[in-house]
Amino acid sequence: MFYLLIIILFLKPSIRKEDLPEQIVRGIIGVLVSFFVLYILKFDRSLSFMLSMLWLPALVQVLFYAGTSSANKKSRNKTVQKGSSVIPLIMVTAMLFSVGYNLFPYITGGAKNLAKMVPVKESTEKVSQIDAEHVVIISPETAYYEMQKMIGTLPNPSVYKIGELGITMTKNGAVYVAPIEVDGFFRAITNRQIPGVMYVSAEKQEEAKIINMPVSSAESLILGHNLERNLRNAKPDAILFQANAELDDEGNPYYVGTYGHYKYGRTGPVIDGVLLLSFKDGKITDYSKDKVPAWVDEIYPSDVSEDYNKYFGTLEKGLINKLFAKVGVHIPTEWSGDTKVEGLQVNSKEVTGVIDGDGKMKWFTDHTNTSSSSTTMTGYTLMDMRTGDMIYYKTAGYVNGKGAMNAVDKTLGANKSNWAPVQPLFYNIFGTEAWVVPVVNKTDGALVKVAIVAAQNSYVVLEDNKTNAIESFKNAIAYGKISASNDKNANSIKADEKTISGKISRINPVTEDGNTVFYVKLSEGPTVYMVTKSAGIDIVLSKEGDNVEIKYLDIKDNNVISTTGFKNNSIK
Repeated sequence: MFYLLIIILFLKPSIRKEDLPEQIVRGIIGVLVSFFVLYILKFDRSLSFMLSMLWLPALVQVLFYAGTSSANKKSRNKTVQKGSSVIPLIMVTAMLFSVGYNLFPYITGGAKNLAKMVPVKESTEKVSQIDAEHVVIISPETAYYEMQKMIGTLPNPSVYKIGELGITMTKNGAVYVAPIEVDGFFRAITNRQIPGVMYVSAEKQEEAKIINMPVSSAESLILGHNLERNLRNAKPDAILFQANAELDDEGNPYYVGTYGHYKYGRTGPVIDGVLLLSFKDGKITDYSKDKVPAWVDEIYPSDVSEDYNKYFGTLEKGLINKLFAKVGVHIPTEWSGDTKVEGLQVNSKEVTGVIDGDGKMKWFTDHTNTSSSSTTMTGYTLMDMRTGDMIYYKTAGYVNGKGAMNAVDKTLGANKSNWAPVQPLFYNIFGTEAWVVPVVNKTDGALVKVAIVAAQNSYVVLEDNKTNAIESFKNAIAYGKISASNDKNANSIKADEKTISGKISRINPVTEDGNTVFYVKLSEGPTVYMVTKSAGIDIVLSKEGDNVEIKYLDIKDNNVISTTGFKNNSIK
């Protein structure tokens, strides 16, 4: 019906025989436009879309009228001329209405409503502390590098390429998942399915794995095998947002395609549900937003998160303020690694999937002021992938993602010609807010180093792997090298402190980089406590057998723990 409706919009409102040649030309234009927008571009078949594209047939109508009115003027009587002059007036009105519909709510001064529709709360608290095991240190560049090595194991490897990378949570932690796509249009002509997907850990270095499960639907396939076209046929009147590959709890791959509608004209995405396309049998199942299976992460995909961050950061005080005064305006930080990994496709360059302290997947991005050279952030957002709820954590003065990359780049020395920092991610590690920055080979994306940058003062630790980097960062906390702007020892402002009392069974001072740390073991357990003079001057006079009281950072699954306070009760 919508194909026919678009064609009708291009026809002349006339049934006269002499207009037949012109009607044929108009009809051909209508057929081409309807085929292009509905079949090739796969727009929604809805009243909203018809209103948004009404300007095009209206413009064609005006152009045809302008081209033929002069030639027909002499042959028309005054009544016809007067009546026909109404047509271009109607068409111009339709054009203006359609353009206004596309610009709504900006054109009506209601841009603030876009900011109001974002479910965001502001916080000055720290984000919850994360389990060190779930810190993401594999960048898309490295994930692509590992997946690319597996392409050669496929039959006819020259036919395939790595598709768009997405990140999802599994029972084994966060992983990157990408469909194995057909490489190029001409190969797609002779192929009707893809062999499956690849996945690789986002938390640790390991080889990529292939799930061999052929499916006859993919973004790289054509005609009736195209993924978006199949999703469009399942939901013809909905707005289709980003579709990504995910794994269920049993490791079976699915395409997860989110759909919804726009709240204001063609702006302001609202999520209504999800389409799941199973690789196993190719069936599509429609779930409303509140009925989506628990294993699905991306109900709110990255493109919606990008829009919400922009609305919230730039339109809270309206469009005029965004363009001119810029009071309270903050934008997602623009950064990119200095790499040249050909063929890499990611689902977003503005927001990144991370795991929060509760083990849930969130979209992360940091915000900064509108200066292109700024290296400090105003705050950062975490958006729940399943609910869309967003929290904006205010961290004025902290180094932003670009600044963290710059700090790491300075530590690379001569290696910076071959290595590059990429994808900085913000975490609460041992109670300290910091950027985790992978360092990769510029040409192929292979991981070579892992850096952690303190957001408070840009202090950098750079190690060969995540374990060593986290351990070095923990030592930096103990040494007092990571200080807040008030110059207090970082340990004095950490949360999750606990206190233990006991008798010293072993004590040993170690000096590293000019800093002395006392390693203390109590008779009450196997834990070793790292104590500095800043935690308590009593440590320098302590010996085995003394009764002491230690305040420490409660760090899960760590046998060597940083301390925040020390008191020797045996000293009178």
